[in-house]
Amino acid sequence: MSQKPDPVEVAARVVEAGLCATCVHVRMVENDRGSRFYLCELAKVDPRFARYPRLPVLVCSGWQAVSP
Repeated sequence: MSQKPDPVEVAARVVEAGLCATCVHVRMVENDRGSRFYLCELAKVDPRFARYPRLPVLVCSGWQAVSP
């Protein structure tokens, strides 16, 4: 059984990361010190996309919404 995400946490991620927070192509990466980074998986196959984009991302041609 999967827990529903906390709406406050989701809203905070959207403010912090912009479109990346709701994109199917993103993977959250956390380092040993607890810092979080948004890795764009599209960067592996398309050089137009930055691996770790400058946040918040407000416009992105590769953005696809995560299905609910």
